[in-house]
Amino acid sequence: MIRTLFLTAAMTLMPVAANAATVKVEVTRFHLLGPPATAIAGSSVRIEPADPAAQSELQFGALASIATAELARAGFRQATGGQAPDHIVRIGLAGTSEVVRKRSPFSVGIGGSTGGWNGGVGGGVSFPVGGGTRTVTQAQMTVHIRKASDGSAIWEGRASAIAPGTDALTAAPALLQALLKDFPGPTGQTQTVKVKTSR
Repeated sequence: MIRTLFLTAAMTLMPVAANAATVKVEVTRFHLLGPPATAIAGSSVRIEPADPAAQSELQFGALASIATAELARAGFRQATGGQAPDHIVRIGLAGTSEVVRKRSPFSVGIGGSTGGWNGGVGGGVSFPVGGGTRTVTQAQMTVHIRKASDGSAIWEGRASAIAPGTDALTAAPALLQALLKDFPGPTGQTQTVKVKTSR
């Protein structure tokens, strides 16, 4: 079942457990900026959700804070007060949920052989013990950066990763960090970016 998530769940965006985890994120970016993006360094940005209805959600504010910190590393600054921004950053999030079988840590083998004590043809099979099922979500994020003056695109990217449960919001920080890592990043290439996050 495909569910488009508009950043409406309550504060599940920021996991509070202390355990660190490494998340593998598939990232693709498109732009005409050279590395580094000196042409737009120092420009101001305003961060918005792709769905305007999510603008007032608390969890989008948390996501916007992550984006602000990551963009600051690339030389951007947040537009404040009544300042008109140079660029608009829009973030979208969606997820596809499915039930998968857990991998069991144990297996039982049944072996057999023919041809006598010390020779012949041997064979066997093994099967998992325990296991069960779990629900996971393929989370996808899109980020677009456009000029505020005329709406023309200067950078866009998409990222995807597997998140536990049915809520793509749990993967949002890792997706965003991977997209903005080493901004602007290579263009037209799909990469696997490893991000350390808490879970």
